[in-house]
Amino acid sequence: MNTTTGPLLTDAKFFGELLDSTQPGLEEIPAAAAKGDYAACRKIFGDYVRASLQPETYFATLPDGMKPEWTEELADGAEKACRHYMVSCGTPSDFNGETVDCFSNPTYNKYCEWTWQLSRHHELQVLAKAYRATGNEEYAAACAELLDSWLKQAVAPTPPCSGYDTLCWRTIECGIRLGLVWPEILHSFYKSPAFTDDILTDWYKSVWEHGERLARDYTTANWLIMEMNGLGHIGILFPCFKHAEEWLHFAVETLLKELDLQVYADGFQYELSTGYQNVVIKNYIALMRTMKAYNKPIPAKYYEVMESLQMLWVKLMRPDRRMPALNDAGNGLVKESIASYFDLFSENEHLRWVMTDTKEGTPPEEKSMVLPWAGMAAFRTGWGEDDTWLFFDGAPFGRAHQHEDKLQVLLHADRKFVLMEGNNYAYDTSEMRKYVLSTRTHNTVRVDGMCQNRRKTYQWHAEDIEKHSGIQTKLTDAVDAARAVYDEGYGEEQDTNVTHERSVYFMKKLPGCKPFGIVVDRLTAKEGEHDYEVLWHIDEEKLLADGMQLQAGTLHLLVPDAPMETAGLSISRGVQFPEWQGWTANTAIQKDFRPVYAAQYWLHGQNMRWVTVLYPDGGEACPIAGVEAGLDVKDTKIVLQMTDGTTVELNETDLL
Repeated sequence: MNTTTGPLLTDAKFFGELLDSTQPGLEEIPAAAAKGDYAACRKIFGDYVRASLQPETYFATLPDGMKPEWTEELADGAEKACRHYMVSCGTPSDFNGETVDCFSNPTYNKYCEWTWQLSRHHELQVLAKAYRATGNEEYAAACAELLDSWLKQAVAPTPPCSGYDTLCWRTIECGIRLGLVWPEILHSFYKSPAFTDDILTDWYKSVWEHGERLARDYTTANWLIMEMNGLGHIGILFPCFKHAEEWLHFAVETLLKELDLQVYADGFQYELSTGYQNVVIKNYIALMRTMKAYNKPIPAKYYEVMESLQMLWVKLMRPDRRMPALNDAGNGLVKESIASYFDLFSENEHLRWVMTDTKEGTPPEEKSMVLPWAGMAAFRTGWGEDDTWLFFDGAPFGRAHQHEDKLQVLLHADRKFVLMEGNNYAYDTSEMRKYVLSTRTHNTVRVDGMCQNRRKTYQWHAEDIEKHSGIQTKLTDAVDAARAVYDEGYGEEQDTNVTHERSVYFMKKLPGCKPFGIVVDRLTAKEGEHDYEVLWHIDEEKLLADGMQLQAGTLHLLVPDAPMETAGLSISRGVQFPEWQGWTANTAIQKDFRPVYAAQYWLHGQNMRWVTVLYPDGGEACPIAGVEAGLDVKDTKIVLQMTDGTTVELNETDLL
């Protein structure tokens, strides 16, 4: 049994080598350390901490400031934290006043994120807010006990140790603790009698160990942003460390370089996740606020790029003002995402328009938006809640948090997100997690029962950030169009025999029709015939089928007539065998998902064109009775049979 307790940093090294004794209040440390009088060193150091911190300056960087509002929710959270009722990843564990085991895992399938994220210290942050709101010393005592226990249990790893290793010291948690959590806790409790000289000294020792790990074992992508936010905060808020200025400079310069390395020209961070876009913004701006408060120079490019990253949400948002849940992301309200940052960008008229619920500011002049580098198109009739929005994903695989979903189409119409997908789910090893990552849960195509599989051999290269995605687009008053190709392989062996090309046409002004979409899939095989599966996931209570034609709420799916041996339709909802199909995650919390309809059009052949009309009727009768479209991949003609007996002939060569 390992009996080593933390922090590992000895008094001799901490007081004798690592502190800047020129800081006011630390001048007597060298003499006391030289005599080995570490009790005196701890007393001097505790007095220094209590005299040197600037709570008014620090709390000005937080939304709830010096004194948070005392609410029932905060009171309940603080009471639970006092009795060691801990929640991680949505799953609670009640230690009932006993020592919190920071290595424990109460989840049904030993979900590793539970243990990792427990060390983000959410409950300690709740106690800090409750203490500032009430001054109740019981909260200080509870926090001191929990923190001291963690410092002793969670021993810092000794090198070599990658950023991903250990249960309590992953570099992502190190960055989160120091960039977003511990500074608030420290500035809340540092004068409380519960935070003794010993606890403050050990805490600062651990902070130094965090700085050493973050400066040495940093990683990449959004983790790097969180790591550098943590390291930068150490450099600003802990000037007693000799390495403070060095660490701050390294963090600021690294973050500056990452703006070029991680952000596409059209404003999407290279993980192509609307959720992790917020992680990046949150951590940059947290450091920017602290730099500003403590009079540290902020690179102008930080402001420029953070504004463009927020505008990305506006460009892509649905009519209900939510963002599409791209890759590992949720579909949160754009207003809520930008609310924490709006004071820094209040002159942006488009952000103001979203923040004020359209009362002030203006929407973007353009309606439909194309991201040529990120490879996406958001077609819309306007910026109102009654408008129609059709999204097309022709994106590259991205840097991390990817789903196998290239060429996906989403639709929001008639005030509902009707054509949807599986969203994001807990990062565990469950079948639901495998499902949401796979092509099965996205509105695109599978081949011979196989999903897209870029992940197996994918590698990101730094120069990829400057590459055009290859998406083709054309925007006109009457029609918006886009086209992209998937040719990177299906199945475990990444079979590249089949290429999928998808064209999307957003028909905005066809006489007698409401705005609607036409999706054309061309599937070409180098050899042999294949089974193709065209998938559509529909969020409605009822789905009606008339042959191959479908209606779900106000949405109609219309396809050409085809021989039974060539095309067929099956419908799944909440199926788990032989494979999961027809589900969507409500949140990323384990077991929080529900069934939805999955329409699966089955095609058999070698080279095929398949046309799908997506018509939202707005509560009126659908004017399109049927679709005529040849199955030959070279065909470009599409004929819409109208209910009044007329026909409308379209040719793809005219549309894109």
